[in-house]
Formats: sequence, structure tokens, C-alpha cells
Amino acid sequence: MTLQDIRSCIDSFAPFATQEKWDNSGLLVGDPRGQITGVLVSLDVSPAAVARASETGCNAIVAHHPIIFQPIRTLTAESVPYQLAAKGIGAVCCHTPLDIAPGGINDLLADRLRTVLPCAEGSDLLEPDGCGRILTLTQEMYTADIAAAAKRVLGCTSVRFGGDTTHPVKRLGICSGAGSSMLEGCAGDCDCLLTGDVKHDRWYAAQSLRMGLIDCGHYHTEVIAVPYLAERLRSAFPGLSVTEFVEGDPVQYV
Repeated sequence: MTLQDIRSCIDSFAPFATQEKWDNSGLLVGDPRGQITGVLVSLDVSPAAVARASETGCNAIVAHHPIIFQPIRTLTAESVPYQLAAKGIGAVCCHTPLDIAPGGINDLLADRLRTVLPCAEGSDLLEPDGCGRILTLTQEMYTADIAAAAKRVLGCTSVRFGGDTTHPVKRLGICSGAGSSMLEGCAGDCDCLLTGDVKHDRWYAAQSLRMGLIDCGHYHTEVIAVPYLAERLRSAFPGLSVTEFVEGDPVQYV
């Protein structure tokens, strides 16, 4: 089994050709022909993930967020790509392809929210390219109550919400990661948007659009991808050692 085999497996359910133009998904570090002894699955290729992979005998990491995103101008011993190469660990990252794929992160997020919200079966696409989903509630709820339910089911330390919270929500837009730039595009279809990484001006935009807005954090809306990716790899390669690494939210709260 090679690193290219791992890439091909992921490409079969989250095609790399579907990634956004600004993204950098794919086999980012390592020899495609390199033999795999074990795979560590993580949300990020962090120093802690590299250390755990080395400790557990994994010479490949499959992650959601790309380890190389912007052009690299220097490559020092402290940088994670250098550490990967030095330890002979390859990296395959599946960022936006997994976001939009059927059964991918946004569908996983929708399924998780269905366990605490009164939702109809199925969902609609938030954007035509497959980014985000829309859940139809069978009973109207208010933004504050949706935020509280999401906090429980996603295990968030805290959840921010705002915008126009006075109107009941019938159609809930969701987008894993950072999706508040989609507010204007979904205003006609949604009463509220649940996402992460909401910037200051977006709260005012939601007010103007008479929409609720919920920020569950980037980490908590995407870490659900780790067990999913691990299970896909175990199913495709029954003899492969697959280690799930959930590092925890990198943000601390007081």
C-alpha cells in the first residue's frame, strides 16, 4: 500500500478536482510510491499530530486542513512540513473537497444537528457548488434555542449568536468552518445561518438581512470529520493501522 493509494481512496469519495481555486488539497508531502505502515487521521497537521504519528508508527497523516496553504518562502526545522519530511511522514489533505462531498463534513454536521433539532428528512444545498446545507425545521425555533442545542451536541465550550434573533427560524443554513460570507447569498432561503469564525461586520450584516447568525467555532463544526475519514480508510484497507487523533480545540476560553 502506498501514499498514492491513500490519495486515490480519498479522491473516490471527495474528488480533489472539486476543490476551490484558492484551496490546496491533495498529496502535499511525501513520496507517492512510499509504502504505508500506518495512517493517523486528524483535523490538522499540527506539531502534536506529527509527534503522535511518529509515536504510533504511522508514516502518513490524512487531515482536513492543508499543511501547505500559502507559498512557502522558508523551510526551517521548526516548520511542520520540514518535520514531516525529516520523519518520513507523508500528508494527504482533503479540505474543500470533503466540505462539499455527499456524506462529507456538511452532511455530517447536518446529521449531528438533526439529533437535537426537529428537522425534516433530507437537506437542500446552501450553494450550487455543494458548499453548505439547508435544514427545514418541522417546528419553528428561535436562534437562541438553536444555538443552545448546537452547543450541546457539538461539545462547544461557548457559542456566539446574534443578528436578528426576534424572528422564528424555519429554514436553517449550515456551513462548516467559516461560512459567514454566504449570508447574502442564502438570505432568501434561510432564516438563520450556523457556521464558525464569524467576523465583527457579519453580525451587522445578519441584522440588516433580518437573519439569525450562530458561531459554533471552526474546530467544533469540522472535527466530526476525523472518525468519518478513519472509517472510510478502514473500510477501504482492512489491514491498515488507522489511528484517530483528536487534539482538541486550539482555542482556550476564560
